[in-house]
Amino acid sequence: MKNANALKSVVFLLLISLSTQTTFSQDLAQSIVLKPYSKMYAMSNHVVIKNAILEDGKYTYKFKERDILVEIKDGFYYEYHPKKEFIKAKIDWITEYEYKLTIVDIEKKGVPFKIGSKLVAEITRIKGQEYFYVSHFNNKTGKGSFKKVN
Repeated sequence: MKNANALKSVVFLLLISLSTQTTFSQDLAQSIVLKPYSKMYAMSNHVVIKNAILEDGKYTYKFKERDILVEIKDGFYYEYHPKKEFIKAKIDWITEYEYKLTIVDIEKKGVPFKIGSKLVAEITRIKGQEYFYVSHFNNKTGKGSFKKVN
């Protein structure tokens, strides 16, 4: 009988030990093994588009019979308006033809944008050096075009 009780005690302690080790191992596995994979997944959500249709360079568009200069440079979109007014936005390419602008600086009166505003646009057609687009901002859609400046 003494041996049976001792055996039960040993088996009981062994089961507790294995249970603790299994739980500890799962926690360890999740903290060491799964986190790098989740970071990789998070990093893979940031897609880099290498063949964006609008290259770094200068473009113009017409607004109230004036040519507005647009410059795309080093991941930023700049619009230069008369009277030293401007709009500066971070440009993030979603696909080769679609991009998102996030306003980071603005000195322009009479526009619905403020710092942090986001606008999504898609190049829908290209005719020579002219790029036609459709943009979406605050549930409103606009159409227009840019002309590449050589």
